[in-house]
Amino acid sequence: MDVINIIPQVGIGPFRLGMSKEEVERTFRNLDHWRDDDGNSNNPSYIEILFMRENFEFDANDRVKFIQLMNPHYYLSDFCIPCLFQGVDVFTTKAEVLIESLRRTYPMLGDDDPRTGFSFVIQELEMSFCREGIMNDDLMKDMLFLQMSEENQEIEKRYFYFTTVSIGTSGYFDFMENDITESKS
Repeated sequence: MDVINIIPQVGIGPFRLGMSKEEVERTFRNLDHWRDDDGNSNNPSYIEILFMRENFEFDANDRVKFIQLMNPHYYLSDFCIPCLFQGVDVFTTKAEVLIESLRRTYPMLGDDDPRTGFSFVIQELEMSFCREGIMNDDLMKDMLFLQMSEENQEIEKRYFYFTTVSIGTSGYFDFMENDITESKS
């Protein structure tokens, strides 16, 4: 696998919505060759880091209804793989740029401002993007940022990009619309 394709309402990389728990486990085992080869067979594979088992949700029939992919640049310094949605790497494109681009085609729920928002949902695709913190060009000029150590500045710069991208089955993100409607009441 040279790339992880994100296909809303279908799957992410080797994992598909509707897979059984057994199929998910079999897929993890079949990708065992993606393990860091440092002689320790107990190390998690890169796939196990990017697709943590806790980041799958199952329906009442034990079928995958939600998949979340972690940004490889956050957690794996020596392993980077393009994670593409419609040909765009969602983890190397700044969050602000990605959201502005996607808003031209899709209505979004969640945070209003891509410069300062944490979470965005494209409900018609059952897809979400989240990040743990906020970074933008203005914040890099702020005195608080400039007074940080170089190491902390590098950590903060990660927040230019999304931490996760997720997809769900039909109706998965309906709660977002309900939350927004209730907050406007």
